[in-house]
Amino acid sequence: FSPDGKRIVTAGGDRKARVFSAETGECLLIIEGEHTDELTCCCFSHDGKYVLTSSLDKNTRLLNATDGTLIKTLRHEDWVHN
Repeated sequence: FSPDGKRIVTAGGDRKARVFSAETGECLLIIEGEHTDELTCCCFSHDGKYVLTSSLDKNTRLLNATDGTLIKTLRHEDWVHN
């Protein structure tokens, strides 16, 4: 959940993160094209401005929670689980 409880972010085996309205269930944003393997985890930042995703592709990505713009990639030596 986002810090204000209004949005939910999910990580999918389809390599996409989705942001939903907690109230209506409407998909507000699909973040795709950033990972090359399935996602293992995602979360909002403490202020709700960013989403962090991790993947079996050995990368963690920091993205804008409003439009999905990639901000930073953190590379690891093995799978990232959380």
